[in-house]
Amino acid sequence: MGLIDRRSLIIGLVVGLVVGILLGMPLFWGLFPVEWTDAQTYDLSPEARAQHMALVADSYKLDKDPERASTFLAGWGDTEKQQAVQDAKATYEREGRPDKVQAVDDLALVLGIQEEAPPIEEPTGFFEKVRVPCLVFFVVLLVLVLGWIGLRVALRQRSAPRAAPTARPMPPPPRVDEWEGVGQPPLGHFFTTYQLGEDTYDESFSIETPMNEFLGECGVGISETIGVGDPDKVTAFEVWLFDKSDIRTVTKVLMSEYAFQDDSLRTKLTSKGEAVLAQPGSPFTLETSGLQVRVDVTELAYGEGELPPNSFFSKLTVELVAMAKPAESSVNAF
Repeated sequence: MGLIDRRSLIIGLVVGLVVGILLGMPLFWGLFPVEWTDAQTYDLSPEARAQHMALVADSYKLDKDPERASTFLAGWGDTEKQQAVQDAKATYEREGRPDKVQAVDDLALVLGIQEEAPPIEEPTGFFEKVRVPCLVFFVVLLVLVLGWIGLRVALRQRSAPRAAPTARPMPPPPRVDEWEGVGQPPLGHFFTTYQLGEDTYDESFSIETPMNEFLGECGVGISETIGVGDPDKVTAFEVWLFDKSDIRTVTKVLMSEYAFQDDSLRTKLTSKGEAVLAQPGSPFTLETSGLQVRVDVTELAYGEGELPPNSFFSKLTVELVAMAKPAESSVNAF
């Protein structure tokens, strides 16, 4: 319905993505760690391989069948066999069981397993390798993003004009005699003010019957900016009216003098709606099949700087008075 601040949307998406990945990856790995299935005996840890070698030695001691013993070590590499023999013998020597040590020696001899073997370095899983670097990377990225956002906010606050808050007087009642529906009370009477620095300015108002029945909405939002740097320099606003019974939105573009007189810029903006020059005392109307809104600029001030004169607003106050169209007007619309 209204305009969306693209810059805030992009920042929100980036921060949400970074925080989601940062929190999601460690959490996911913690709750759902990698689980191995259909593992072989050579996939066991060094301690478990040593225990398996001891069991094979006990089996060979009973049946003296080297072929059967070798099947229990199928797929094992020479280094893994040698290390398992050394670990099994070392365990039995600590326990003071020479008969078990001899059984392992007999198995190693019949299977041709050498005594000396370099220690095996267990391969580290891919996720174990990248977990810490990824976590550090995303923490640094999050700090940079948050720091950039904080810097942008600080610069924007410094560049925005600081005016002491003043009490706004109550607006006078609308002049219903200027409308076709003479004698009908307005459905809504709204004032909205934009000031330089409000880069996310986008006001909308609900239009309802005295019985709180929703009829539509109207509002004012930023349509076009010019120049570079902060704060944004607004050269045109969109004033719109939505009628739920008409299921459409009527829009007119309220332009600065510069935008209204610049042919290329005016042509670009008229694609969004009828062009209207912003000037106090020149009201215009938005109409649908059932509603009409009288729009009047009550206060206007242009900004100063390097840009052309009267090219961007420093302050703009707009009055909107919503009325129901008389029955005759609604019928004639069809």
